[in-house]
Amino acid sequence: MKEGFNQKSDGVEVDIRLTKDSKIVCHHDKSALRTTGVNKNIKDMSLEEVRALECGSWFGKSWSNEKIPQLKDVLESLPVDKQIFIEVKTNKEIVPFLLKIIYETGISLGQLTIISFFPDVIKSIKGKESHIKCNLLIAFDHQDMPIQEILDLVLETKADGIGAQNHEKLDERFIQSMKSIGKSVHVWTVNSNEEAERYYKSGIDSITTNKPLSIRNYLEALK
Repeated sequence: MKEGFNQKSDGVEVDIRLTKDSKIVCHHDKSALRTTGVNKNIKDMSLEEVRALECGSWFGKSWSNEKIPQLKDVLESLPVDKQIFIEVKTNKEIVPFLLKIIYETGISLGQLTIISFFPDVIKSIKGKESHIKCNLLIAFDHQDMPIQEILDLVLETKADGIGAQNHEKLDERFIQSMKSIGKSVHVWTVNSNEEAERYYKSGIDSITTNKPLSIRNYLEALK
């Protein structure tokens, strides 16, 4: 789980995957190995198997006995004044189950943004529920795409904006190109005050960071 800062409010980011019995859990990696020591993919385990794993000890003793959470539990515990960015780590097969959880938990759609590297995920969600904000993720190190091609993809998927890698290609020209077609621009992951200031002054809409308190305090002092 990462944290983000924007000009209106702050919040959290979670990564989600689908279990073999179609339940949604919050887990970054495809495999459970790094966090639990069990070399098995999340998609090949039932919810009961996933919930039986211990996922905190690798991070530190004070985190021992932590369990991989379900998305519904995270949404139900989200404060009403916070935002949540949900990164879909699988393709569009997860979409019907994701929408079902969103509706069942009753979370305000204004608190919610779906993000994904998979264009089909964004396109599928916007086709079923246009009021959910969706951002297409772009990794410049792995996607050598000209600006116009990215603009066309954003328009094709009906994305509300993009979430882009912290990279030299994410410059003011790129940001303003997106804003010229009415799309928001978000950046991940920024952990230095200098980079955060540069993006802030370039008109970025939000920053994902591992140092939310430091970045927030620094940017608020610039106002």
